[in-house]
Amino acid sequence: MRPHVVTIATVLILIAPLHPGRDLRCQIRGTVMGSVKDAETGAPLRNTNVYLSSTTIGTNTGPDGMYVLTNIPPGIYQVVASRVGHRLKSTLVHVTQAETVRTDFALTPVTLQGEEVQVLAHVDKEWHLLLAAFTKAFFGEGENAPGCALLNPEVLDLRTDQETGMLTAATDSVLRIENRALGYRLYARMGVFEWDRDDDQGRFVLYPRFEQLRSGDSAELTRWGENRIRSYRGSLKHFLASLVAGTLDQEGFLVSPGTLTELQAGTSRPLLPEDFTLLPVQGESLWKFTFGHWLRVEYRGDQKRLKSFISLNGTSAIFGSAGNLVNPLCFDVTGDWAKYRVADMLPID
Repeated sequence: MRPHVVTIATVLILIAPLHPGRDLRCQIRGTVMGSVKDAETGAPLRNTNVYLSSTTIGTNTGPDGMYVLTNIPPGIYQVVASRVGHRLKSTLVHVTQAETVRTDFALTPVTLQGEEVQVLAHVDKEWHLLLAAFTKAFFGEGENAPGCALLNPEVLDLRTDQETGMLTAATDSVLRIENRALGYRLYARMGVFEWDRDDDQGRFVLYPRFEQLRSGDSAELTRWGENRIRSYRGSLKHFLASLVAGTLDQEGFLVSPGTLTELQAGTSRPLLPEDFTLLPVQGESLWKFTFGHWLRVEYRGDQKRLKSFISLNGTSAIFGSAGNLVNPLCFDVTGDWAKYRVADMLPID
């Protein structure tokens, strides 16, 4: 048991634009194409959802099991193949300008076995209590959380360990999420969800696809745009992008290194070059960030005040120039950033 409560709120968000300062509409876009087949029979799998995780780019395979994703800005993406009755598969691809990348999938079938159960009133009540705990941990405690809804909660298998208090969630289905605060509908497969209800800490991994909500109300569209900007400003993604650009001070970030106890007590000293390393990986596409102990990251901008604490859960963090993590479980996070979870996710395209 760690001496401090640390919340790890993690989603899979992958992209690293090669030239983040350039208008993506002016870039020559790339293509990802390939086939999806059954790993046991070799038969093509039609109506398989293939998409770039955390983007609005996705499609379904045709009768021949083929798919094509077009108009992709240069970057590094996670391609996901998802079909009910088969295990999800994903892989990283590096798309450069005007390039076509071939990525094939062989999905392993899973046996979906139902159990005959007797539905009792107390069981139903317990499930709803677990659902309330799941929803709070899943959406987070930020300003956008009240505007979010899980549209198909019945697909969740929710369980809790009586000894440890650990809540786990699993499903073979696609979670349908509506975010009326940011104007998106998400279709997400869940890889892992583990949450300690007693200490309010845990981890989860999602493979989401975004779809913009439509509205004929100009005021609602304006509100969505303003909320998206507000959600980005001061976020972990904003911090990492500013770190790469060398604009932490200008963007309103103040960073101090030390132990978690010292930093939570208010001890402060400036972050010096010897406290961390930031090195390019794969040319200009990715960056490797390494530091010791903990960092307190304070954000003071746009009439917003945030204080968060991060440490490395591994050797380094790897991310693109836009601040999108390639290894999203690399950080332990507590403080304000730990409150912002699925309700504050933005698509990366």
